[in-house]
Amino acid sequence: MRKNQTSKETFNFLVLHAEEKSSFSGQEFIEKTGVDSTDILQRLDELLEEKDGLYFVKPEILRVRLNDFKELLYQKKKLFSEYILEISPSILIYEFFMPLSREDRLREALDNLFYRDTIEQRIQEIGFAQIRAGLDLENSYSDAKISQLVFDFMESTIGGYSIYLVNGRYRADKLASRAEVVNRPFAYGSYIVDETTAIVRFILPVKTDAEKFERGKILEPATDSFHASKRAELIRWLFLNFFAEALISVVQNEDEIWLLESGMRSAFYRWIKREE
Repeated sequence: MRKNQTSKETFNFLVLHAEEKSSFSGQEFIEKTGVDSTDILQRLDELLEEKDGLYFVKPEILRVRLNDFKELLYQKKKLFSEYILEISPSILIYEFFMPLSREDRLREALDNLFYRDTIEQRIQEIGFAQIRAGLDLENSYSDAKISQLVFDFMESTIGGYSIYLVNGRYRADKLASRAEVVNRPFAYGSYIVDETTAIVRFILPVKTDAEKFERGKILEPATDSFHASKRAELIRWLFLNFFAEALISVVQNEDEIWLLESGMRSAFYRWIKREE
């Protein structure tokens, strides 16, 4: 109980000094908070600045919660995480518009993107000859090297996906008048159909520059490289053949499947069901 009380008193003491923008000494800190040593101030260096033997509280403490402060005081070594800022000035964004009727199969197909053995299976399905031709690789490119190229692509480019749902309405037949729709045979089905669509989004970095994040500095966007367009072509072919074709195979009896590409270029892909 005493430890919790000390944490709260220490927190309130620091917050008060941050709000008043006032300083305090090490002795005052001990007297007001109940801690037995100024050594604990070293654990709070993320929140304190020392100047001429006095301590000033950084304004960051005003967005710290008490429970997080308690952990810092007795357990954690760091309160704020340090991040490396990555800027990707060249990206490809792919959004699948998929029917939600087979969500279980859709998620299964998506999750297969994260396993080496299912990627190997997809390589076998496409065939090394087609991959070699699609990526414009020399004949001397061995099968093992092609496999490693695909694995490296998955490792560095495909980190995950996101899904969000939208409600849509579409016309399921050729354009007709209201009278014609009313007189349509029942077997034709609905003329206007409501459907919930799952949009699966992939964001693929083509060119990435990493810089150490520093507070208070303006980081300019990285300059695109000369080879970004060529790399985008390679990523585009790999994505469409390894992911797009694999995903649409799980969708049954849909008139169309849509894929929207944005980022470095804008393109709209439609897989249209072939008539029997």
